[in-house]
Amino acid sequence: MRHFSTRGAAHDDATYASRVYRVMFPGSAGGGSSTQPFAKSSTPESTRAAAFSDAYAAGTAIKPMRQSPRGAYRRPVILVIGDSLVQRGFVRGGWVGSLANAHARTADVLLRGYAGYNTRWVRELMEHEPGLFPDKKDVAVVVLLLGANDAVLRTGRKHKYGVTVETYEANLRWILQRYDGKSTIKILCTPPPIDQEERLRITTEVRGMPADLLDRSSDRLAKFADAARGVARDTKGVTMADLHEAFKQAGLGWEKRLLSDGLHFTEQGQALAFETVSASIAAAKVNAKNALFPFAYDAPTHETLIGANNTDDWHGHLVVESGNLVVVER
Repeated sequence: MRHFSTRGAAHDDATYASRVYRVMFPGSAGGGSSTQPFAKSSTPESTRAAAFSDAYAAGTAIKPMRQSPRGAYRRPVILVIGDSLVQRGFVRGGWVGSLANAHARTADVLLRGYAGYNTRWVRELMEHEPGLFPDKKDVAVVVLLLGANDAVLRTGRKHKYGVTVETYEANLRWILQRYDGKSTIKILCTPPPIDQEERLRITTEVRGMPADLLDRSSDRLAKFADAARGVARDTKGVTMADLHEAFKQAGLGWEKRLLSDGLHFTEQGQALAFETVSASIAAAKVNAKNALFPFAYDAPTHETLIGANNTDDWHGHLVVESGNLVVVER
C-alpha cells in the first residue's frame, strides 16, 4: 500500500480533480491533460490502431511459427475426446470447462465426448464421420479419456459395451495415431477408478437386478488403467495423465467425495481431473517440438489499447488524515 498526500481540505471540484490527478501521475498537467500523452495520437481510433500495430510488432499478439497448429479461427485447438466423463466436462465446475477457461484468450477447446461410447465406437465414428473431428494440422493438444465403458463386465447388465484389453489398446493407438503431428501434444488419460460398492447398490437397489449383473468392477477397470499406461509408455510423443492413480491417492473417502454415482465426477472430482490433465499438458510441452505452449495471446490486451498512464488502471481510494487529502493506492 502506498500513501500520497496533498495539503488542504478546502477546494472546488476542478482543483480537487487536478490535485488528485497530479498525485496519481507526477508530471501530468492535471485536469485530464498530460505533458506525456497516453498514446502516439490523440484520437481513440489511432490509439487502438497503434496498439494493435505495436502488439503485433512486439510479438505480444500473433506469433507466427512454421508448422504451428491453428484452427479455423487462427487459434490453436485443444481437442478433448472421450465418453461421458468428457461429455460432462462442461457442466458447472467441469474439468473441460476449466481447461477452456484457463486458455480463454489463447486456444479453442473442442469437446468430443460421447456418453456410453467405448474406444471401438469412437474409432468407428472417426472413420465414418471424419468431419466431426478437426484435422491434425489444426490441433495443438489432444486429450484422450476412454475406458470406463470398455472395461464393463462381460457378464454384467452392460455387457454389450465391453471390449477386450487388447482391443482397447489397439483402439487407443489408432486414435492417437490420427494426431501424430510433430508439434502436437498428446495426452492419454487412464480411466478413473470406480466406487464398486455404489455401483452394486445402484444395480440391486435402484434397478432391482441381481448382484451378479453388476456392471463394473474395480479389478477389471484397474487392468484397463494399466493398459492405458502401457500405451502411453510405448507410444512416442504421448504423455500420460494418470487419473486412476490421482483419484486413489486423494485420501480416505475419495470414492464418495470424487464420484457422484460411483462412476461420474462430483465437482471435486472435476477439479482433480482438471488439475491432473493440466499438469500433464504442462509437462508434455517440454518434449513437444515447436509446441505453442503456453499459447500466445491473439490480440493485444485492453491495457495496451488504452495506453500507458491511464486512470482506468488505478485502483485506490481517497481519505482525509489530519486535514490532508491522502490517496491510498493498493
